[in-house]
Amino acid sequence: MFSFGWSEIALTVIIVIIVVGPEEIPNLLKQIGSLSKSLKKISRDFKKSLNELAEENDLKDVKKSISDLQNIKKDLDPTVDFTKEINSIKETVGSLEKDAKEIYSKEKNTNK
Repeated sequence: MFSFGWSEIALTVIIVIIVVGPEEIPNLLKQIGSLSKSLKKISRDFKKSLNELAEENDLKDVKKSISDLQNIKKDLDPTVDFTKEINSIKETVGSLEKDAKEIYSKEKNTNK
């Protein structure tokens, strides 16, 4: 992208010495160093927040998959169907017993 040769670097150093002055170069280097540190910290924090967001989205996907599996498990659970069938059979047997008692009582009353 940018390629600097020795002549460009030397020219930049001479311009910095002329503009800033030889006494202020150490302060300038300290400020450049602190700027570099703060930029690295900002980039680390940004990467960390992006990683946290990605992990959060991954966790949401995992939670959704688990809930989907639980729903499938509920749909495929045979005990629910068996329970419904048993309740239906109990209702049928109960109504048959009731009908049988009614028939028995009618027959008993007619035999008297």
